[in-house]
Amino acid sequence: MRRLILVFIVLVISACTFEVQMQPQAGAQTETPLPTPAAGADVSANGQMLNGPDINYHGIRFTLDPTLGSRLYVFDDVISLDGATAHNIRFSLESEQYCQTWCLMVYPVADFEQAFGTFVFPPAGYRGGAAVIFEAQKEALSFQNGSGERQLEAFGQDHYGVSNETLKYVFRGYTADKQYAIFLQIPIRTANLPDIAPTMTTGDPVQDILNYNQQAAQSLNALGPTDFTPNLDLLDALIASIHIEMP
Repeated sequence: MRRLILVFIVLVISACTFEVQMQPQAGAQTETPLPTPAAGADVSANGQMLNGPDINYHGIRFTLDPTLGSRLYVFDDVISLDGATAHNIRFSLESEQYCQTWCLMVYPVADFEQAFGTFVFPPAGYRGGAAVIFEAQKEALSFQNGSGERQLEAFGQDHYGVSNETLKYVFRGYTADKQYAIFLQIPIRTANLPDIAPTMTTGDPVQDILNYNQQAAQSLNALGPTDFTPNLDLLDALIASIHIEMP
Protein backbone atom coordinates (compact mmCIF):
# COMPACT_ATOMS: atom_id res chain seq x y z
CA MET A 1 0.00 0.00 0.00
CA ARG A 2 2.80 2.42 0.92
CA ARG A 3 4.51 1.65 -2.42
CA LEU A 4 1.33 2.46 -4.36
CA ILE A 5 1.00 5.82 -2.61
CA LEU A 6 4.62 6.66 -3.45
CA VAL A 7 4.16 5.83 -7.14
CA PHE A 8 1.01 7.98 -7.26
CA ILE A 9 2.87 10.97 -5.78
CA VAL A 10 5.72 10.63 -8.30
CA LEU A 11 3.24 10.56 -11.19
CA VAL A 12 1.46 13.69 -9.94
CA ILE A 13 4.73 15.59 -9.57
CA SER A 14 5.84 14.52 -13.05
CA ALA A 15 2.59 15.76 -14.57
CA CYS A 16 3.09 19.17 -13.00
CA THR A 17 6.63 19.82 -14.23
CA PHE A 18 7.53 22.16 -17.09
CA GLU A 19 9.37 21.32 -20.29
CA VAL A 20 12.67 23.03 -21.10
CA GLN A 21 12.94 23.82 -24.79
CA MET A 22 15.96 24.86 -26.82
CA GLN A 23 15.85 27.80 -29.21
CA PRO A 24 17.24 26.57 -32.54
CA GLN A 25 15.66 29.14 -34.91
CA ALA A 26 18.09 31.24 -36.90
CA GLY A 27 18.36 34.67 -35.37
CA ALA A 28 16.84 33.65 -32.08
CA GLN A 29 18.78 34.14 -28.85
CA THR A 30 20.67 31.06 -27.67
CA GLU A 31 20.73 31.73 -23.95
CA THR A 32 20.17 28.97 -21.42
CA PRO A 33 16.75 27.44 -22.23
CA LEU A 34 13.98 28.79 -20.04
CA PRO A 35 11.17 26.89 -18.31
CA THR A 36 8.19 27.06 -20.64
CA PRO A 37 4.60 25.83 -20.37
CA ALA A 38 3.96 22.19 -21.10
CA ALA A 39 2.98 21.26 -24.64
CA GLY A 40 -0.53 22.36 -25.44
CA ALA A 41 -0.64 24.99 -22.71
CA ASP A 42 -1.93 28.50 -23.44
CA VAL A 43 1.21 30.67 -23.51
CA SER A 44 -0.93 33.83 -23.26
CA ALA A 45 -1.83 32.77 -19.72
CA ASN A 46 1.78 33.49 -18.76
CA GLY A 47 1.72 37.01 -20.21
CA GLN A 48 -0.55 40.04 -20.08
CA MET A 49 -2.51 41.37 -23.04
CA LEU A 50 -2.38 45.12 -23.72
CA ASN A 51 -4.71 46.94 -26.10
CA GLY A 52 -3.32 49.53 -28.52
CA PRO A 53 -2.72 51.99 -29.88
CA ASP A 54 -1.31 53.62 -26.72
CA ILE A 55 0.82 51.07 -24.85
CA ASN A 56 1.83 51.94 -21.28
CA TYR A 57 3.39 49.24 -19.12
CA HIS A 58 5.52 49.83 -16.02
CA GLY A 59 6.87 53.11 -17.40
CA ILE A 60 7.41 51.81 -20.96
CA ARG A 61 5.28 53.80 -23.40
CA PHE A 62 4.95 53.64 -27.17
CA THR A 63 2.31 53.82 -29.90
CA LEU A 64 1.24 50.69 -31.78
CA ASP A 65 -0.15 51.75 -35.14
CA PRO A 66 -3.39 49.85 -35.94
CA THR A 67 -1.79 48.82 -39.24
CA LEU A 68 0.62 46.67 -37.23
CA GLY A 69 -1.90 45.30 -34.75
CA SER A 70 -4.58 46.16 -32.21
CA ARG A 71 -3.05 44.49 -29.14
CA LEU A 72 0.20 43.11 -27.73
CA TYR A 73 1.28 40.48 -25.25
CA VAL A 74 3.86 41.43 -22.63
CA PHE A 75 6.15 38.92 -20.91
CA ASP A 76 8.80 38.90 -18.20
CA ASP A 77 11.64 36.93 -19.84
CA VAL A 78 14.42 35.35 -17.79
CA ILE A 79 17.98 34.60 -18.91
CA SER A 80 20.06 32.28 -16.70
CA LEU A 81 23.67 31.21 -17.03
CA ASP A 82 25.91 29.47 -14.47
CA GLY A 83 23.61 30.41 -11.62
CA ALA A 84 23.31 34.09 -12.65
CA THR A 85 19.90 35.44 -13.67
CA ALA A 86 18.58 38.62 -15.30
CA HIS A 87 15.11 39.68 -16.43
CA ASN A 88 13.91 41.71 -19.40
CA ILE A 89 10.48 42.82 -20.61
CA ARG A 90 9.27 41.58 -24.00
CA PHE A 91 6.31 42.86 -26.02
CA SER A 92 5.07 40.62 -28.82
CA LEU A 93 2.25 40.60 -31.35
CA GLU A 94 2.04 36.83 -30.92
CA SER A 95 1.76 34.68 -27.81
CA GLU A 96 5.27 33.25 -28.25
CA GLN A 97 7.46 31.54 -25.67
CA TYR A 98 10.42 33.72 -26.74
CA CYS A 99 11.18 36.23 -29.50
CA GLN A 100 10.58 34.35 -32.74
CA THR A 101 8.90 36.93 -34.99
CA TRP A 102 7.73 40.39 -33.82
CA CYS A 103 9.16 41.61 -30.52
CA LEU A 104 10.18 44.75 -28.64
CA MET A 105 12.57 44.03 -25.76
CA VAL A 106 13.60 46.35 -22.92
CA TYR A 107 16.70 45.35 -20.94
CA PRO A 108 17.92 46.87 -17.64
CA VAL A 109 21.58 47.17 -18.64
CA ALA A 110 23.06 47.26 -15.11
CA ASP A 111 21.27 44.03 -14.14
CA PHE A 112 22.73 42.21 -17.13
CA GLU A 113 26.20 43.60 -16.52
CA GLN A 114 26.03 42.53 -12.90
CA ALA A 115 24.79 39.05 -13.78
CA PHE A 116 26.94 38.30 -16.84
CA GLY A 117 29.72 40.91 -16.82
CA THR A 118 28.46 42.60 -19.96
CA PHE A 119 25.31 43.32 -21.97
CA VAL A 120 24.95 42.11 -25.56
CA PHE A 121 22.15 42.70 -28.05
CA PRO A 122 20.47 39.89 -29.96
CA PRO A 123 21.23 37.92 -32.03
CA ALA A 124 24.41 37.49 -29.97
CA GLY A 125 23.82 35.49 -26.79
CA TYR A 126 25.43 34.72 -23.47
CA ARG A 127 26.07 31.13 -24.52
CA GLY A 128 26.70 31.01 -28.24
CA GLY A 129 24.30 32.93 -30.43
CA ALA A 130 24.09 34.06 -34.04
CA ALA A 131 25.65 36.76 -36.19
CA VAL A 132 24.28 39.41 -38.54
CA ILE A 133 24.96 38.12 -42.05
CA PHE A 134 23.09 40.80 -44.04
CA GLU A 135 22.63 44.57 -43.57
CA ALA A 136 20.84 47.28 -45.55
CA GLN A 137 18.96 50.57 -45.05
CA LYS A 138 21.07 51.56 -42.02
CA GLU A 139 19.91 54.79 -40.35
CA ALA A 140 20.33 56.54 -36.98
CA LEU A 141 17.03 57.06 -35.14
CA SER A 142 16.01 58.85 -31.95
CA PHE A 143 13.15 58.04 -29.60
CA GLN A 144 11.62 60.12 -26.80
CA ASN A 145 14.52 59.72 -24.36
CA GLY A 146 17.22 57.92 -26.26
CA SER A 147 18.67 56.95 -29.62
CA GLY A 148 20.08 54.10 -31.64
CA GLU A 149 20.28 52.64 -35.11
CA ARG A 150 17.91 50.70 -37.29
CA GLN A 151 18.64 48.57 -40.30
CA LEU A 152 17.29 45.65 -42.28
CA GLU A 153 19.04 42.43 -41.33
CA ALA A 154 19.22 38.69 -41.65
CA PHE A 155 21.10 36.68 -39.05
CA GLY A 156 22.07 33.13 -38.32
CA GLN A 157 24.96 30.81 -37.53
CA ASP A 158 25.90 30.27 -41.19
CA HIS A 159 25.89 32.37 -44.34
CA TYR A 160 22.85 32.08 -46.59
CA GLY A 161 21.13 34.17 -49.24
CA VAL A 162 18.75 36.79 -47.84
CA SER A 163 15.06 36.49 -48.75
CA ASN A 164 11.67 37.71 -47.55
CA GLU A 165 11.59 34.65 -45.32
CA THR A 166 14.53 35.94 -43.26
CA LEU A 167 14.56 39.73 -43.70
CA LYS A 168 13.90 41.72 -40.50
CA TYR A 169 13.61 45.35 -39.49
CA VAL A 170 15.88 45.70 -36.44
CA PHE A 171 16.48 48.58 -34.02
CA ARG A 172 19.09 48.66 -31.24
CA GLY A 173 19.41 51.63 -28.93
CA TYR A 174 19.83 52.99 -25.42
CA THR A 175 18.06 55.51 -23.27
CA ALA A 176 20.02 58.74 -22.83
CA ASP A 177 21.13 57.67 -19.35
CA LYS A 178 22.25 54.24 -20.68
CA GLN A 179 20.13 52.49 -18.05
CA TYR A 180 17.95 50.64 -20.56
CA ALA A 181 18.63 48.99 -23.90
CA ILE A 182 15.91 48.60 -26.52
CA PHE A 183 15.79 45.91 -29.19
CA LEU A 184 13.02 45.75 -31.81
CA GLN A 185 12.64 42.99 -34.40
CA ILE A 186 9.87 42.96 -37.03
CA PRO A 187 9.61 40.73 -40.14
CA ILE A 188 9.58 42.84 -43.30
CA ARG A 189 9.18 42.12 -47.02
CA THR A 190 9.94 43.70 -50.39
CA ALA A 191 9.22 42.79 -54.00
CA ASN A 192 12.96 43.09 -54.69
CA LEU A 193 13.73 39.86 -52.82
CA PRO A 194 12.64 36.27 -53.46
CA ASP A 195 10.31 34.70 -50.91
CA ILE A 196 12.81 31.96 -50.05
CA ALA A 197 16.60 31.83 -50.12
CA PRO A 198 18.10 31.07 -53.56
CA THR A 199 20.07 27.88 -54.11
CA MET A 200 23.72 28.36 -55.07
CA THR A 201 24.93 25.69 -57.50
CA THR A 202 28.39 26.84 -58.62
CA GLY A 203 31.74 25.56 -57.38
CA ASP A 204 32.04 28.18 -54.60
CA PRO A 205 28.60 28.53 -53.00
CA VAL A 206 29.88 30.56 -50.02
CA GLN A 207 31.39 33.23 -52.26
CA ASP A 208 28.24 33.18 -54.38
CA ILE A 209 26.15 33.83 -51.26
CA LEU A 210 28.38 36.73 -50.26
CA ASN A 211 28.15 38.23 -53.75
CA TYR A 212 24.39 37.70 -53.83
CA ASN A 213 23.90 39.39 -50.44
CA GLN A 214 26.11 42.31 -51.48
CA GLN A 215 24.01 42.86 -54.59
CA ALA A 216 20.80 42.48 -52.57
CA ALA A 217 22.00 45.12 -50.09
CA GLN A 218 22.72 47.55 -52.93
CA SER A 219 19.27 46.88 -54.37
CA LEU A 220 17.49 47.41 -51.04
CA ASN A 221 19.49 50.55 -50.24
CA ALA A 222 18.10 52.12 -53.42
CA LEU A 223 14.47 51.57 -52.36
CA GLY A 224 12.14 54.02 -50.64
CA PRO A 225 10.12 53.51 -47.43
CA THR A 226 6.95 52.50 -49.29
CA ASP A 227 8.76 49.73 -51.17
CA PHE A 228 8.67 47.65 -47.98
CA THR A 229 5.85 45.95 -46.10
CA PRO A 230 5.39 47.18 -43.43
CA ASN A 231 6.32 50.70 -44.55
CA LEU A 232 9.68 51.83 -43.13
CA ASP A 233 8.21 55.18 -42.07
CA LEU A 234 5.56 53.34 -40.06
CA LEU A 235 8.18 51.30 -38.20
CA ASP A 236 10.41 54.32 -37.66
CA ALA A 237 7.42 56.13 -36.13
CA LEU A 238 6.98 53.28 -33.64
CA ILE A 239 10.61 53.76 -32.58
CA ALA A 240 10.17 57.53 -32.30
CA SER A 241 7.20 57.05 -29.94
CA ILE A 242 9.12 54.99 -27.35
CA HIS A 243 9.66 56.48 -23.89
CA ILE A 244 11.28 54.49 -21.08
CA GLU A 245 10.97 55.71 -17.48
CA MET A 246 10.64 52.64 -15.32
CA PRO A 247 10.26 52.92 -11.53
